[in-house]
Amino acid sequence: MGYPYQQIASKALKTMVLQKNERIFPYLPETYWYHPAKLKQMLDEYEFVFIKPDKGGGGGGAIRIKKWSDYEIVCHTLYSRKVLASSEVAGWIEKRLKPGKRYIMQQGIRLMKVQGRPFDLRIHMQKVGKEWTFSGICAKLAAPGKIVTNYCKGGQPYEAYKALLEISSYNQKRAKEIFVELYYLSKEIAKTLNSRFTGLKELGIDAGIDEQLRIWIFEVNTRPNFKMFRDLPSLHMYRRIKNIRYHRV
Repeated sequence: MGYPYQQIASKALKTMVLQKNERIFPYLPETYWYHPAKLKQMLDEYEFVFIKPDKGGGGGGAIRIKKWSDYEIVCHTLYSRKVLASSEVAGWIEKRLKPGKRYIMQQGIRLMKVQGRPFDLRIHMQKVGKEWTFSGICAKLAAPGKIVTNYCKGGQPYEAYKALLEISSYNQKRAKEIFVELYYLSKEIAKTLNSRFTGLKELGIDAGIDEQLRIWIFEVNTRPNFKMFRDLPSLHMYRRIKNIRYHRV
């Protein structure tokens, strides 16, 4: 079944809209169009940087670039890892970029781990009538050795609140605070994007939590897959998302 509502493919365009909202801006990693000189600057400032296609999903085409030393850089794709001299990196990246495609660079965030694996969160938002509803939230644990957490790349669905409890050292008050912050932030993101793109009806927000328990928003999908919710112990979120999508008021 198709998606009978508006979709926005460009990650850069959605990011630029969100950056204009001062309440959302602090949650956004630094993001730029890919350029070798700018990448060098970012690697001087951040531990690692992600390069990804401006259009396209599922983690396809993602590259992680990490400074190993003053002279060496570790380059990771979804399927390989290579250590290169700094002078070789731009050429190596160029060979992996698809002609005619634009790429963005994003500040890398060191994510909290569950079961020794980095994880992020997928928040599913749906518009019912004129209101945006928080339909579901799911943690995704990265598959061993992978640089992305995407479900289609082996990411393991995991109960979100359980993950929040674990990273909060089972401090229920702190876990609840993070959850509430995510809830209101997601509502603000939905309203902000919807004010610019009026045909939106569904969003998949990818959020991460760093080692200081700070929330980051990596990406917002306008054609979100919700199959991962089917793999959680309870199916109530999966059923709610499915029911709203196909029987929306």
